[in-house]
Amino acid sequence: MIRAVERALAIFDAFDAQHQSLSLLEIGARINMPKATTFRLVNTLQKNGFLVRLEDQRYCLSLKLLRLSGLVKSTLGIRDTTRPIMAEVCRATGETVTLNIKAGFQRVCIDVVDTPSPLMSIARPGEHISLYRGAAGRLLLAYTSEAELNEILRQSDQMEGVDPTELKAHLADIRTQALACTAGQRIPGITAIAVPIFDIRDEVHYCLSLSGPSIRMDPRLDEFQRIMIEAGKSISSMMGTSYSSAVKPEFAKIDEAFVPRKSLKAGAKPAAASRRTRKREPA
Repeated sequence: MIRAVERALAIFDAFDAQHQSLSLLEIGARINMPKATTFRLVNTLQKNGFLVRLEDQRYCLSLKLLRLSGLVKSTLGIRDTTRPIMAEVCRATGETVTLNIKAGFQRVCIDVVDTPSPLMSIARPGEHISLYRGAAGRLLLAYTSEAELNEILRQSDQMEGVDPTELKAHLADIRTQALACTAGQRIPGITAIAVPIFDIRDEVHYCLSLSGPSIRMDPRLDEFQRIMIEAGKSISSMMGTSYSSAVKPEFAKIDEAFVPRKSLKAGAKPAAASRRTRKREPA
């Protein structure tokens, strides 16, 4: 029963702005579903008013979905959507999780779930940070338009010796992988992983970031990347994205060039914790 529900819901995800009407074969191909199963589920959805069969025998979403969309809680914002998943990620990793947005030439931290560990990376809601350094800032830069990026590079006084050509190449790689990972780039001794949050238009205005002392993060880097990727996918799904177009096959890959630190090399020691980490006193 659960599998049938998942398959029925997958049919809705076959439609997007570029595919507003689809044939049975096209629906099955887009969600990798057998023809007989597709036929049975599409007929059921049509009979219950969720799909409309057009004169050319193609199908489109019905206005019933529009009525249901109007029932979505109007106050449901990005914090409401992300907070439970941020708390989950914090429990799974033991590290600090932040929600970030791009504002002008900076990224702004708009929500934080702190690690319970006494040694922690400090982040505070409302904190403004340069876009040029750190996983979250660079990921947000990667999803700006070329014209906006050029304007940011032209006007910003925070380049801090960053080479524009190298930066653009790095941003292109981040966008291809839908994942950014840096260590010591903004704060020595801190490793960070950032993933995009896609909205209903498959655009990225927010990102989720995980950060902590490299000495703890580096040995579990692959595990933490997988956790963050799944968290980003879950939030994006709740935001209404169409993953068939938003997430690429290379989503889970990462280039070690993204993590320019000695701690990844054989025999190298992890970077020391930065002065931005602190030990939290017992309550």
